[in-house]
Amino acid sequence: MGFSYTPVEMVTLAANISRGFRAPHMTDLGTLGLTGSGFEVAARDIAGLGGTVGSTADSTAITTGRGVTQVQPETNWSYEFSARLRHKRFESDLAFFVNDIHDNITKQSLILPPGAVGTSLGGQPITSQNANGVVFVAASTSPVLVRTNFDNARIWGVEHDMEVKLASALSLRTVFSYARARDTRTGLAPNIEGGTPAPDGWVKLRYAPASGRYWIEPYMHAAARQSRLSSLDLSDRRTGAVRSRTNIANFFNRGARVRGLIGAGPDTIFGTADDVLLATGETLLQVQDRVLGVGVNSAPMWLAIPGYVTFNVRGGFRLGERHDFTVDFENIGDRNYRGISWGVDAPGRGVTLRYSARF
Repeated sequence: MGFSYTPVEMVTLAANISRGFRAPHMTDLGTLGLTGSGFEVAARDIAGLGGTVGSTADSTAITTGRGVTQVQPETNWSYEFSARLRHKRFESDLAFFVNDIHDNITKQSLILPPGAVGTSLGGQPITSQNANGVVFVAASTSPVLVRTNFDNARIWGVEHDMEVKLASALSLRTVFSYARARDTRTGLAPNIEGGTPAPDGWVKLRYAPASGRYWIEPYMHAAARQSRLSSLDLSDRRTGAVRSRTNIANFFNRGARVRGLIGAGPDTIFGTADDVLLATGETLLQVQDRVLGVGVNSAPMWLAIPGYVTFNVRGGFRLGERHDFTVDFENIGDRNYRGISWGVDAPGRGVTLRYSARF
């Protein structure tokens, strides 16, 4: 349901309210095995094991007492309010939205009764289980995850698009978006797959003569630092990159030793507790305490996604009435950056050429 109102000729106000749902897709219903977030199981794969849903998606999860059941559709109420301004030299669109999601489908840690070590999950035996009942398999450093309808979430945000005519052939455009998500029970970021993007903006300066023969547009893309990460984001190897004492010990005793980075300690015998990292003189225990913290068994390496700014230039020209050629120089400064759950950095400096023909 929606309406719009034009109080004066240049201004239009609008509002919209809608109700919807999202049915579980095949991935929600039947994922079994290693995914980008870790090792997942579905409800049918752990039937009869007494599994419950964990309070978070990391190793600190405790049982919520909820049994693991097949996921059901999530429903939502959406509210949007917008204002549009149109002038011969200026245009602006501002929108504010709220999305209330009920029975939100999220990923949480799987909790099993004590003694689960050795139980097979999708062909992977459980290799360890902590005191809270969180279980692990060799294929992933993160806990075994399960999808479930977990609490409710609210996502709200702002979007703004503005364009100004600076001259007959010159215009400036800005685009900005901001979104924030919270679990309505805990106030924390919900464990929604893919996470919540950081505030993001574009600034574009376009020169396009009236002849239409060519155009050129320098533009900048920027994103703010995103420190509001969920427990799923932090345990995701592509984002938080959790490291454990076992991970560090394996590299210390294998990879680092093979590379000649480890030296014998005071006893001059390799393979003993006093072996040291040559670069710092630390023993394995000291390295583990420095990286993770004293008494901490595992922790994410990254607690935030860094912000970034890239500078780019694109342009094009017409080759007759039916042919166009464009060129786009992207990330001219060769900036390394990534978003939540990307796994790899964005492409570095590059150029894209395009040719189009109309028939």
